[in-house]
Amino acid sequence: MWYLKFMANVFMCRRRVLWGDSDPAGVIYTPRIFHYAIETVEEWLIKILGHNWMSLQSDLKLDTPTVKMGCEFFHPLRTGDFVEISLKIEKMGNASIHYSINGYNEKKVHCFEVKQVSCFVNSKTFKSIPIPHELRSKLEKYQMISND
Repeated sequence: MWYLKFMANVFMCRRRVLWGDSDPAGVIYTPRIFHYAIETVEEWLIKILGHNWMSLQSDLKLDTPTVKMGCEFFHPLRTGDFVEISLKIEKMGNASIHYSINGYNEKKVHCFEVKQVSCFVNSKTFKSIPIPHELRSKLEKYQMISND
């Protein structure tokens, strides 16, 4: 289950690590972190841009595929733990956006950081396009307030 909120101008999601997210030892299964990160980005897109990935395709004729993604782990998450996941924009290029997605347990211990780079492409040609102005202005505003 996801809970959405803003804390100190940073978008946050909160969820419980479920048994299905974990390995037999009860520790979160590594690929699930990427799933959590991608879900966080989609929830953030809905809240900040007013679009999910499907409406970006249907309404704006663009996609935002992932170009690069990596994760660093700092502390284990276990079945039943709650994790607060924050999203910040590290930088934007002409057609790309670099996210930093961080997870913290209930004791505010930093558990992971996912770095994700996505680019904007035309949904028909899949060729890179500049970030549309109406989206860029919202992204820049969020970047400014969340990095204070």
